[in-house]
Amino acid sequence: MAGPFGALVDEMDAALLAQLGDGQGDYLSLSGQGAVLATGLDLELTRDVERLDLASGALDRSVTLTVQKHRLQPLDRKGAFLLDGKTWHIDGIASDDGHLITFYVVP
Repeated sequence: MAGPFGALVDEMDAALLAQLGDGQGDYLSLSGQGAVLATGLDLELTRDVERLDLASGALDRSVTLTVQKHRLQPLDRKGAFLLDGKTWHIDGIASDDGHLITFYVVP
């Protein structure tokens, strides 16, 4: 979403993640050389999120990580995040509203 409203939403998301998030981390590309794509990202890590396993139909408990989408350029779906010395590998996308993107992650 471009324009003044989109800028306000980005500013609000940044403030919320900075205050309510779980710290700052780095975004890594695992497709190529394992390069650091972005540093100092405000991240929110959420545990025990319900995730439906489409193959079995069972509910699983997962971990998600939320970040501002525009900070992840280029977006590497096989990437990972480094937060508090622990690497969290992207396992799928839980939600994407165009501003914030939430990934399912595994250690």
